[in-house]
Amino acid sequence: MTDLIVPPIPLPLQHIPTAGGLVVPWITPRTADGRYLFGSVDRDRMRRALLNRWCGVCGQPLEDRAVLMMRLSDLPRQCTSEPALHPWCAAYTSESCPMIGGRLDRYRSSLPRLDANMLPAPDASARQSAAAEPWFAVWLVGYRVITDHGNLAASYSGMKPLRIRPITWRLPSIL
Repeated sequence: MTDLIVPPIPLPLQHIPTAGGLVVPWITPRTADGRYLFGSVDRDRMRRALLNRWCGVCGQPLEDRAVLMMRLSDLPRQCTSEPALHPWCAAYTSESCPMIGGRLDRYRSSLPRLDANMLPAPDASARQSAAAEPWFAVWLVGYRVITDHGNLAASYSGMKPLRIRPITWRLPSIL
């Protein structure tokens, strides 16, 4: 599977830094030597985005609709540690992120080289070389911030989602 797709950058995201032609999500950490660690999260920014209801891609306040990008294993728990996104940021993410877009079969086999002041994601070692899961976009009017397995998370438990749209879930084709 190929993992490099460079979709056009939507107008509301034109002001955000890019790397390799891709928008760098606001929650993506940057090392002291200037590398962006795609696929990793800056825990402080992730926490601020969740608590302030800011978009994880552009860092701007969410409006009347929010989209949670969720793995299949997140759906039964109705929560994710990833901050919600604006609908246009979610659409761009579905096209540009190779994991969410379904262009990778497995998570990376080695953890990224972090600066001394950075911590790996809590589930980084569990995901290392693991098979990729199907992804879904969960559209909401709002969410609650909860603690899930010791980490802050966006939850829609007790709320009815506007819709749950499969991104990479593929029904078997009938021949």
